[in-house]
Amino acid sequence: MSIAEIIPAVQALSRGEKFHLAQMLLEDLAREELPPDFKQGQIYPIYTPEYAPGAAAQLAELLREEGTRS
Repeated sequence: MSIAEIIPAVQALSRGEKFHLAQMLLEDLAREELPPDFKQGQIYPIYTPEYAPGAAAQLAELLREEGTRS
């Protein structure tokens, strides 16, 4: 099916159906963007200052140093 065939069918959808279609397409695109090492549904740690004590202080110090150089 070509995009020229799809567009009139999409335009005929209700607002809610268009929203649902857009959401499905975005999720599909997002899955294609995942690096090969990542698996959907898997939990991966994200390191933030809350989990790395001292990181916020280090960042603040670097920003202060950068500000004095400018």
